Amino acid sequence: MKYAIYIFIAFAFALPASALGQGTPGPYQIVEIERFEIAEGVEFPETDLTELMSFMVVHFNKSRRFEQVFLATDTASQTAPARRAKVVGTVTKYSKGSRAARYLIGFGAGRTKLVADIKVLDAETGTVLFEQKVDGHVYGGLFGGETDGAKSNLASEIIKTMTKKGFANKNRLPEK
Repeated sequence: MKYAIYIFIAFAFALPASALGQGTPGPYQIVEIERFEIAEGVEFPETDLTELMSFMVVHFNKSRRFEQVFLATDTASQTAPARRAKVVGTVTKYSKGSRAARYLIGFGAGRTKLVADIKVLDAETGTVLFEQKVDGHVYGGLFGGETDGAKSNLASEIIKTMTKKGFANKNRLPEK
């Protein structure tokens, strides 16, 4: 009987954490991106929002941390397996800035700033994996930098956080 307790304890520690219902189930291979909302009072043109959503998909795919990334409005969402992450967000601040000021003055003058409150959810259960305020900005660059760089930086910040928290592959997937 004494040995049965030791065997039980050894067996319990040998089980993976996911079998016991603990820990994260590992990185998500598929990401669905919902069209972001725009907070009241924020002047963010509809064309820029459409561009932001395209930048998100492109950057998530370029990161090669996921097998498939698509907008929720795409037809791929009907055929994707259930286990996927869903990114939703609201643009809470936008300042277009001035490329000329970034180029001529520098030191943060004319910077472009894009801030969004995002949530990453398990698409099947709706469980919030994490939520965070994400900041995309452009301070400078070649000839003052592109304003669109803020959209790319915003997507990069989400990918970094997902990787750090274990919801994205830490190593890049091989090219298709």
